[in-house]
Amino acid sequence: MNLEQTQLVLDIVKARLNRLASDTGLDNYLRSRIQAAASELEATGIVIDTADTRDTVLLADIVVWQYQNRDKPGPMPQWLSLARRERWLQQKTADAGVSP
Repeated sequence: MNLEQTQLVLDIVKARLNRLASDTGLDNYLRSRIQAAASELEATGIVIDTADTRDTVLLADIVVWQYQNRDKPGPMPQWLSLARRERWLQQKTADAGVSP
């Protein structure tokens, strides 16, 4: 992800966390979380296309969930887990050259 793409995801994450755009106190930390989440998704076979709004929002949703639940035990919420799984299936279908 380039800086512009990361900034777009960061803006969405900050909005979801009710942080002002001008509040830059956590920006470096949140950017690191964005990069880590993108790498984690890539390791499972999901390549984030930030030109696709759904991918951008999925990445932001994952980052927000991880940030808000970093000290809490428990699984990912079902809606987010299903969204990630659906994206993984979409990626596998595309990689296999099968149209959905």
